[in-house]
Formats: sequence, C-alpha cells, structure tokens
Amino acid sequence: MGLEFGHDLGLRRALRGLPLSPLVPGYGHLLAQQQALGLRHIGDALVERGRVLRVLDGIFEQRAARRWHHVGVDRLRQVGAARGGAYGPFLTRLEAVQLQDPAALRRVLLYQLVELLQAHPRGSEPGTAVSLGICPQEAPALVRVAAAHLRLDGGQRRAAEGLADAWGSGKVRRAAGLAALLPAGGGGDAMLRRRLAEIAERVKEADDALDAAREAERAGDARAAEDGCLRAARLASDCPRALLGLVRLHRPGGGGGTERGPAESEGTGPREVLAVRAASETVSLSLSPSPTAADGANGRRVIRLIRVPGGTTGIAEITDASPSGGWVDHDPPFGHEVRYAVLPLRDGRIDGPPVVSEVLLVAPDVSGLRSTTGRGRIEATWTEPSGALGVRGRLLGPDGPVDGVEVRTGALTATGLGVGAYVLRVHCRYRSPDGAVIESAGAEHPVSVDPWPTPVDRLDATAVRGSVRFSWSGGQDADVRLVSWPAGPPEPGTELTDGPARPWPVPLPWETATGGGLVPPPGSVTRVSALAVLGPRAVAGPGLVVECPPAVAGARVERVGGGRARVTFDWPAGAGEVAATVDQDGASTVHRVVARSTYVREGLYVDVAPSAFSVTLSAAPRTTDAVVVPAPGGETRVPADIAVSYRIVPGARRALRRGPSLLRVSLSCPGEAPSGLPEFVLVARAGNGRDPIRPRTPTDGTTLLRLDGGALRPGSPVELPVPSGLRPPYALRGFLLGEGAADVRLDEPSPTTLVVR
Repeated sequence: MGLEFGHDLGLRRALRGLPLSPLVPGYGHLLAQQQALGLRHIGDALVERGRVLRVLDGIFEQRAARRWHHVGVDRLRQVGAARGGAYGPFLTRLEAVQLQDPAALRRVLLYQLVELLQAHPRGSEPGTAVSLGICPQEAPALVRVAAAHLRLDGGQRRAAEGLADAWGSGKVRRAAGLAALLPAGGGGDAMLRRRLAEIAERVKEADDALDAAREAERAGDARAAEDGCLRAARLASDCPRALLGLVRLHRPGGGGGTERGPAESEGTGPREVLAVRAASETVSLSLSPSPTAADGANGRRVIRLIRVPGGTTGIAEITDASPSGGWVDHDPPFGHEVRYAVLPLRDGRIDGPPVVSEVLLVAPDVSGLRSTTGRGRIEATWTEPSGALGVRGRLLGPDGPVDGVEVRTGALTATGLGVGAYVLRVHCRYRSPDGAVIESAGAEHPVSVDPWPTPVDRLDATAVRGSVRFSWSGGQDADVRLVSWPAGPPEPGTELTDGPARPWPVPLPWETATGGGLVPPPGSVTRVSALAVLGPRAVAGPGLVVECPPAVAGARVERVGGGRARVTFDWPAGAGEVAATVDQDGASTVHRVVARSTYVREGLYVDVAPSAFSVTLSAAPRTTDAVVVPAPGGETRVPADIAVSYRIVPGARRALRRGPSLLRVSLSCPGEAPSGLPEFVLVARAGNGRDPIRPRTPTDGTTLLRLDGGALRPGSPVELPVPSGLRPPYALRGFLLGEGAADVRLDEPSPTTLVVR
C-alpha cells in the first residue's frame, strides 16, 4: 500500500491496514441510528455540508485557510450541541465509542467507506471517494486500496459486524461460529487477527475444561465434574455443553467447590428453590427465598431447557422479569417438557452452580372458566391457550357422566339436565414432540342446576265494566305476577334472577274492582307482562297492552226534539277523538266519533228514540291492538220521553149560560204508563189590575185541583171541572209535584188560554 496511505503514521494503535470488521460493540444499533438519519457513513455527521475529511492519519476535518482539525471527543460534543435534535443520541453514541477506544471511530469510518466504494459501480475512481466527502489528496490512495481489499459477502459482513457483540457478552461459541465465516488470519486486519486468536484460545480453554469435567464424571467425582462445567461456562457463557452439564450435575442443597464463588460456599444460607407454574400463555418462575438487594446486585441469568426425545436439548434465554418478582417466560413451547435454571452472575459471568426447577410439562389448562345456568341447562365459557389443539370437556352429574354435551371452541352447552350438583372438567390437548396428543391436568368447575319455574305461555285480558280481567296458561308451579317493566319487557322465555343489577318490578299497583278485575289508571297505556317466579329465579312471559283512555268530565245530555239529543262535555286533555256510545232498548251502538275541531265547530248530536237511554263518552284509544278499558264515570243516563200536557176546555153552553170550564190532562209516553208518576196540581193567582199575574211556583197562588199521577193513562185524557168562586180576572198554571217530577216533561198551553176574565 505504501507510505501514501499512512500505515506508519497516526496515533498510537493507528491502523496498519484497512479493517475487515468494525470490532465495535453495539455496531448494529449504531448502524440503525445512522440509517434512520439518512447518513451514508458516520463522517456525514461529523462535518458541516461542503467540508471534507481526511482519514489516513485519524479523522480530520477541513477548516478555513486549509487548516485541518482533529475530530475527537471535544469536537463530537460541539457538533452534538450545535445540531441537537435527532442527531443528539447518535453523536452521544459516537462519543462513547471514541472514549472506549480512540482508534475505533476511524476504524468504523474506514470500514463503511470501503463497503461503499466496493459496492459503487465507479468505486475505483477518486471522484467517487471525493463525492463521499473525502479530501481529494487522499481519495486516489483510498480507492486504490479499497479495490484491492478483500470483499465480504452478506453472511461474512454480518459475521464481521456481530463479532464484537458476541465476544463482549461472553458468547464465545457464537463468536467462534462467526469467526469461522471470516477469512483465516483476519485478511490483513491485525486487530481482527488478534481477536480471532483470542477467540480460538478461549474456545480451547473451554473445551479443555469440558474434557476434564467429562473425565471426572466418568470417575464418579461429581464435584470436580461440576467445577469443570462451571469453569467452561465462565469461559464461554453460551456453551450448551457447559450449561447442560451444570443442570445435569445439579445437586439440590449441595455445597460449594473450588470453583464456586463466595455466595455459594457450603452452609452460607437456606437452600434456594425455583418454583415454576404454567399459566394460559406463560410460565412464571419464582425463586425462594427471594434474592436480597445485595444478592441481586450482580444479576442472575435464567435459561430454559427443552427436552427433545432423541434430539438435542434446546436452550433459550428468559429475560422478562415479573412485576411481582421472579421471571416470566412469554413463549413457552406447548406440549414439551422443560426445565428452568437460574445461574448467579458476577460482572456478567456465571459465578456458581444453578438453581434448577423440576421438570414441567407445558400443558396449561384453560383460563377464565365460568358458567351460567338456566332451566335444565348449563352454559360454560373459557379461554383456550393459543398453543392448544383443542379441548375435551366432560360434565359429571349426580348419576355420572352426562351425554349429549355440546363442546365448541371456548364454550360448552348442556341441556335437558335435572336439578342437582354437577362438575365440569375441561382438558386442553397439545401435540408432543413425538407427534402424540397429550392433555393438560384439567380445569375443574363445580356448578349447580337449580329449580326454575314453568313459564307462562299465554296471557289474555278482557275489559269488564271499567276494569280488566286477566287469564293465562302455564306457570303451574310458579307465582305468576302481572308486572310492567320500566325499560321494556324482556323476550318471553328469558331467564331472570333477582338482584340489584336489574330487580324485578313490583306487581301492578292497580285497584281491585268488584268481581276480581283490576282498574287501570285513567289516561294510562300499560304494557302488562306475565312473570313466573319461583324463589330467586323467574322466567319472563308474554305481554299485552292495556289502555284506559282519559275520563270525559262535565257530560250533559238533553233531548232537543225531532228524535235527537245534544251532548256536551269538557274535552279531555291529550285526546284526539271522543266516541259517544248510545245504549237504548237493550242495544249498544257507537253512534259517533268526533274530533276536537268538529266538536268545537258543530257540537255533538245523537239520534235517540223516546225510550230511556244512556250515553257513554270515552276518549278514543291511542294505540292499536290494545285491550281498551273505558274510564269509570263516563255514562250519562237520560230517562224516557214522558210528557204530561194540560188544557183548559171552556164549558158547554146551556141556554144563555156557559157551563163550568174543564181541566183536561193527558199523558204521552212510550209503551205502558210507568209507575210513580208525579202529582199534577192546578194553581190560580189573581191580579191587582186588569192583567192577572201568572203563578211562578206551586205555592205562588191558590191550589184549585190535584190529580194523582197514577190516574193517568196514555191515550186516555182525564177531565176535571175547574172550581168556580174566584173573582176574575186570574191566571191558571199547572205544576208537577213529587218524586220523578224532574223526569217528566210538562207541556203547557199558551199562557193566554190560561187567563180567566
């Protein structure tokens, strides 16, 4: 390469050749940060845009007046303070690399530049190096030596970049595997060559310790064998033979040997026990007695050993700590037998024999097993572990196993069950390493089937005289309650249990009418449902709607002649229409339904016969398919049209004189004369002047005649002579007296015919 490359120049430990490996711990994280920032190489973060770098004698950046300044820790801190932002963590990492090894940054930069030049189509041209920010004076030498440098394929480059991490973490076996992928002798990289030699030497020491342990084990010296495995594990923390040997030779409660650390010397404390427990998706590990703060200062290493029949035992690291203490294996191998080992560490190296758990078959049971019961029914749900092939569910009852149980993913249903105690067992199935199917120990869940009431299957209602009568079928062994659900009724057949979450409503608080019916509140629309109750359990039944329209107040009915009657009332609030029902002569007819606007404009008239009748007014129902119960008090009774008429008939002429006048009283009524007709009286009142004053009341004058109402017959007028003796002029007038007088109409003649002069 020559002096122009500077192999005899630079700081102490300066490179004498191009690096084949960065040999920097954590290079993968550094590279990831660099790529996230969009940098081609680490030099892009060290200088401002437009400036160039020298790399032959360390890393220098060009300043003003062609002066060169070395890029060291101070410069890294200045650049980090100036750029900040996302560059801060990256430059902090570069500073840590520089502090650990002053030559490391130049080594990394040269490694990345060589990689870029070898991958570039024109990597042998100086201009390519200049485009990467290299000083034009050093560019020709750099591209020439990069072209002659060994080229690594993808696998070799990954090995070169991961070698420092494997060696630094004590994973000598992995480091040896990576070293085997690289060119022998380090490919001209002196530092890499020394590292490869150190790896080979460490591997040999570990192999010698394992050979000695094997010989001691054959000789029956378990203590010496364990010490040999422990020495090998300290030399190579990832040596599977050493770790398996420590687990195989583990003797619970055994004392310490020559290779043990101070914490493991014989008789220093109680025996440690590693307990393991399989959950649905994880395995939890707990060490007892729990490590103290002093014990945990150097840390512990936890491994999992997977037993494979006829194969190599697999080893995996467990690094996740449990919040409650101990560790958690988040990815256990389902269906396999495993053991866990906890090894004490000192300065990152194994410092004593492990604490080993018992063999555990990773076959966890289902989690969250819960059940609900109903009428002769059990329903159960659970969560299956993700590694399970499926489950096998069994239900044991008072008479043994129950047939016909439906088992599906995460659930079970059994119907047609009798009352009694049952036990549900659910086993998870897993595939073992040899292909067989194994089962978990099984989760057990007791459950009881309680007696439930027979539901109501039909509910009927009939409106009777202002009340409603209910009838139903079903619910033979239950307390059947008629209720109204405040938030909507459940579907018929829904099984319910009384509790604070959704308590049952109280029975209908309606008054009981004569005859057993219930009286709904006027103006109410109620969804009535049947509820069959037996103890703390109930079954919802069917329902129906009962409507009691608002009462119609202030009703008045009067005959207006011509076979008609006028009906007046106070319009009920909230009603859209009012129906008038006429009951007369044993027949009931809804005569008319009137809207409010029509009633205000035209009034309400009904056709009637002379006989007695009643008019019932009710607001029209607002719902369809409802049992309508008219509100009480809406009927107005109108008696038959009974009329008593009277006339004064002049007496017959006899010679030159006229005979006494006659009072003719007639009765008009439909059918036969009713009993209890009022008494008719004729009253006379004289006047002070020429015009007599008409009597106003039966006592406002002199009573001339009395006729008992029982003497009147339809079509047979009664004639009585009008007494004489009063001095004219005077006025006559008839009145009806006694019980029933208000129900009989009195037809009076013209007042002029009742004046006697």
